[in-house]
Amino acid sequence: MSDRQCVEPLIIRGLGDKAGEGQPCHLRRIVLEGDKRKFFNEQWFQDLLYRFPSLLPAAEIEPAFESLEPIVTELPVAGKYVDLLLVNAEGYVALVETKLIRNPEAKREVIAQTLDYACEMSGWTYAQLVHAVKQRTKSTEADPLLHIIRKAVGDDNSFNENQFIENVTRNLRKGRFLLLVVGDEVTAEAERMVEFIQRTPHLHFTLGLVELSLFHEKEGSIDPLFVQPRVIAKTELHPRIVIDISLAEGIQMKSQIRPESPTHAMRKTISAEEYFEQLKKISPKAYDLAEWALAHASDHQLTVDWGTGGPSLKYEANGAIFNFGQLQKYGGFDTTYWLPRFTRLGLPQDVALGYLDDIIGLVPESYRKEFGFEHDIKTQKILYGKNGDLLPLEKLAPHREQWFAAIDKAIEKIRKARGEV
Repeated sequence: MSDRQCVEPLIIRGLGDKAGEGQPCHLRRIVLEGDKRKFFNEQWFQDLLYRFPSLLPAAEIEPAFESLEPIVTELPVAGKYVDLLLVNAEGYVALVETKLIRNPEAKREVIAQTLDYACEMSGWTYAQLVHAVKQRTKSTEADPLLHIIRKAVGDDNSFNENQFIENVTRNLRKGRFLLLVVGDEVTAEAERMVEFIQRTPHLHFTLGLVELSLFHEKEGSIDPLFVQPRVIAKTELHPRIVIDISLAEGIQMKSQIRPESPTHAMRKTISAEEYFEQLKKISPKAYDLAEWALAHASDHQLTVDWGTGGPSLKYEANGAIFNFGQLQKYGGFDTTYWLPRFTRLGLPQDVALGYLDDIIGLVPESYRKEFGFEHDIKTQKILYGKNGDLLPLEKLAPHREQWFAAIDKAIEKIRKARGEV
């Protein structure tokens, strides 16, 4: 066990309306030593994640990698093998290495090995990836990668095969990988290795360390087996370093390392890069509004919460989170989660509707409409025009200052309604 102890779960059976009615059962962590290490080996972890990919907290590390589908184990890359390849319908590629982190030889090699895979694959074409998958699976499908994803999305008519191939191609070229090192126990030394990698100037991917803790009810039995995934560490983007090299005095070289100017675009995560690329194709005005809104969010007591559809602007007060709207990557402004929060907290709905009406007053031809949310809770969305589409961000763009003034006003009313001022 590490010095960072894992909290052992408590299972309660027969729980009625009162907590005291249940029968507790403490789960015991399985320490992988002796014979257990032979059974719960790296192959076992690999097979587990292939069968149950939802165990990987990928979206927690990087939202763009939600809903990953397992494609193949032991993918051949430059004479070696990636333990597990996963891809989602948006064309994002994840590489997973399963290691018993406490093995001394694994501590220093596994992350470097994973980075080598990413560097090699960043030079691949889509056809090369498909060839590698076919080589491993012996599939008779012309494109086994597309076949697996098409089967996973089922009847989803929004899935575009050509767009998927284009996305995978772009992400390979740009090195937009999610790299996950997964094991039974991630040591402090491994965490420091991630901190070191964060300082490398050529980082184009996201790296996460994930610990899978195993628990059982009684010694000698793993039925049922409880698996607890935890993100131990992940890389964060820092300003890149530009290296200037100038020739002088014949063959001598002088180099200067300087930080690149801290532009807003340079600090984007993979999810943010994909979002802004998509939004700019749809509307440069919407792109500009989104960049402005995210840059000024903190000045208005807002946090930015990234989801697969785009960033949401949220205000948190004493444990309650108010979602002022999502700036969708397809150009719409979605207020689905705004009104239900007031309903659940018993706050005056005129405060919530007042914020929506302030926005409607800024954009001609916009209006709000009621929709069902869940159970007996209703919500209201701001729609635009005769087709009833979500309010386009580009229509809101000319009124960005007034929009944020409406947010400030709504926050003040929320605080008064909750007795915080």
